[in-house]
Amino acid sequence: MPHCLKILTKIISFVKKHFWLYSFAFLITSLAFSSGIIIGANILSRPPMIIEKELILNLEESLAEVEAKNESLKEFSYVASSRGKYYYPIDCSLAKNLKEENKIYFKTKEEAEDKGYIYNTKCD
Repeated sequence: MPHCLKILTKIISFVKKHFWLYSFAFLITSLAFSSGIIIGANILSRPPMIIEKELILNLEESLAEVEAKNESLKEFSYVASSRGKYYYPIDCSLAKNLKEENKIYFKTKEEAEDKGYIYNTKCD
């Protein structure tokens, strides 16, 4: 026990000697941190967002185009890529990965197979 007391008294005397130094370092660190938050908040603030009416109208028009395209594709049941050799059901997850500009649509399996495409069995 006396050994523990010696260590404890050494620690206490060390802290007493350097108390002002540690207090000053803590104060400087706190000020630097708080001023960084204040300055950083002012720098990072963004201007208010302005939504233009023309942008909204353009968005509505493009949504209408997408809906019209989806409506016209409802008659097709299968899709293939012009760069591949497989065809898929239109709701298959693999078909959704095909690039839109490469897609070819078919109404029946026979139509796709007549064009030389092979049915992909992973979509079953």
